[in-house]
Amino acid sequence: MTEQTNKKLKLTYFDIEGAGEPVRLAFILAGIPFEDERVTFPQWADLKTKTPYGQLPLLSIEDEEMKTQSGAMLRYVGSIDPTDTLYPKDKLYDIEEAIGLVGDMQNSWSPMIYMSMRPKKFGYPEDFAKTPEGKAKVEGMRKEWITNELPLFLSYLESMIKKNGGTYLCGGDKPSLADCMAIPAIRVYTRGHIDFVDANCVKESSPYIAAYVERFCALPEIDGRYLNGLGGD
Repeated sequence: MTEQTNKKLKLTYFDIEGAGEPVRLAFILAGIPFEDERVTFPQWADLKTKTPYGQLPLLSIEDEEMKTQSGAMLRYVGSIDPTDTLYPKDKLYDIEEAIGLVGDMQNSWSPMIYMSMRPKKFGYPEDFAKTPEGKAKVEGMRKEWITNELPLFLSYLESMIKKNGGTYLCGGDKPSLADCMAIPAIRVYTRGHIDFVDANCVKESSPYIAAYVERFCALPEIDGRYLNGLGGD
């Protein structure tokens, strides 16, 4: 272990996958011990006022000042990875390109979630999503995105994997930070917890990407972490 990986590290996030899961996966694959603090939503009301920007996740190093921004945390773990496989210098551009593509997919999907959670951002009344009109709007938006946009993004990821050797996003026989980012971003559509999203949508849109997710989830370090690697039937 290096001096950096011997430090006391604590990741604080909700008890969900979300923005914290890529960082957790990076810690696990690097074999770096960390405290995985899970915050309940009632606890968050009190903690929020004590955070730098009113957001989670947080990363503390040796109980010092709280660090923010999940992307910075992900790259930090990659920078101290003793295996030098998560963020190798000769793959930096490829990894950043892949992370950017996953981010594009997440940004494209984001309005489909926030139309339900925060309709005022889109010029609708606060309770819009609870009305019959609002529910129909959310359903239509989500189903259209899953039908038209998800297959497109999955095809981009599929092309990237094939171009780089057919195992992981950036080549080689070991996953990188890009895969830590991509797996939770893909799994979100398959876990059956989002209204109007069929948990089998990834399998139906891209069997190749479905196999990629299952391959990652079968890694010795990850195997058993998820009840079902991809979700769905």
